[in-house]
Amino acid sequence: MKKEWMEKQVSIKEEEIRITYSYWDGSGHRRDIVVKKGFSVQLFLTKCLEQLRKEFPELKAVSVDKLMYIKEDLIIPHHNTFYDFIVTKARGKSGPLFVFEARDDIRIVQDASIEKEDSHAGKVLIVCILYFDFLIFRFV
Repeated sequence: MKKEWMEKQVSIKEEEIRITYSYWDGSGHRRDIVVKKGFSVQLFLTKCLEQLRKEFPELKAVSVDKLMYIKEDLIIPHHNTFYDFIVTKARGKSGPLFVFEARDDIRIVQDASIEKEDSHAGKVLIVCILYFDFLIFRFV
């Protein structure tokens, strides 16, 4: 029975999911990417970086450890897998953390304080941008 359960978990982790994300560089650039449920956030960000480098030259010198993935109201650690969030049915302040059918921003349609089953596209951004903006503000 344990062997069956383990085999089922491995097969679930191999299933592919389409994740909608938005690369944030001061404005949003929405993209889709297909990853396996067993992928860590770091592997997801690596694939995002490969996809984005073709279009954004500022990302050519950026490594994956300088990227941050923000979903709903949480900064998602690099070591977690999407499988972990799916099986635990992780939730943010405004509802489920991972419902992979990202739709329009629910705050435009209704009040964000009302819990919804919709999910926003997660944000991928360079961590250095936050510090860089702060330094420019401080020295100007």
